[in-house]
Amino acid sequence: MKFPCHLAFVFTLLGVVASTHAKDLTVAADGSGDFKTLQAAIDAAPDNSEARTTILVRNGTYPELIVVGPEKKNLTIRGEDRKDTIIAATNNARLNPRRREMFSMRADGFHLENITLHNTTPKGGSQAEAIRARADRVVFDHCDFKSFQDTLQVDGRVYVHDCYIEGDVDFIWGSGTVYFDRCNILAVHDGYLVQSRNGADKLGYIFADCKIDTVPGLNRFVLARIDPGRFPASHVAFLNCALGSGVSPAGWVFDGPGAAASKEHIRFWEFQSTDLAGKPLDVSSRIAGSRQLTADEAAKQRDLAAVFGGWNPAKP
Repeated sequence: MKFPCHLAFVFTLLGVVASTHAKDLTVAADGSGDFKTLQAAIDAAPDNSEARTTILVRNGTYPELIVVGPEKKNLTIRGEDRKDTIIAATNNARLNPRRREMFSMRADGFHLENITLHNTTPKGGSQAEAIRARADRVVFDHCDFKSFQDTLQVDGRVYVHDCYIEGDVDFIWGSGTVYFDRCNILAVHDGYLVQSRNGADKLGYIFADCKIDTVPGLNRFVLARIDPGRFPASHVAFLNCALGSGVSPAGWVFDGPGAAASKEHIRFWEFQSTDLAGKPLDVSSRIAGSRQLTADEAAKQRDLAAVFGGWNPAKP
């Protein structure tokens, strides 16, 4: 069957567009890829795509502040080597109060894999996220996140697998529902790990089979803190996690102007924590308002589809 010339041209053009959208992109600082910067590759990725686009980032250190807008749906950014593919730059609340994070992401279906994000703001340089994620169905897999205060801010449904997260004050925080699966977490100064600001209608932050350690010599490091007057339904759960000796025996802190408010609806939960050698941990000094889960309760917290309201990131 023959088509008029103008229709043939339209079909050919559509084929070119479809092919371009399906093509994966490569970033290499030495100019051997499609782009020399990650931001240029992100900008070139198709908008609102139903198909997944993958950007491969070759080894190197890229001094960039990154923005992934909400139109960049179903985008994967994958490093060539987790330790040798590094996005590193300085940004913080003093330099940039409106967007203090180094990597800003708002695209649903976003995947970040095999890469290091390092906000190089020095200690005491104010809030300085390595990444802020505000999107749905997000996956972080085999990544390193480094900063000091507020390293990882996650709002939305986010699955974090086999990642390393480093910081000091509230360095995992936000209002999302986030599942940390077999992650390594290191506190580099006295401070707080989690501040979960979720509402009563959803779960907050779950850590399953994770290792939470501190550098030597810390005197005051707690698993989570919250002002119960502001966030009365805060939820944080640690399931079968190994905790270093630098973690405070009290485990948790209620602070802020509403510290004395009712703890009735706070969900600071823990199940079978161990020390780093695998020995059951003495949790008898945990503060009132937190509690130890039963085996059945812990099992429900491990059900990804239930945690994420039907989305199971472990399935394609």
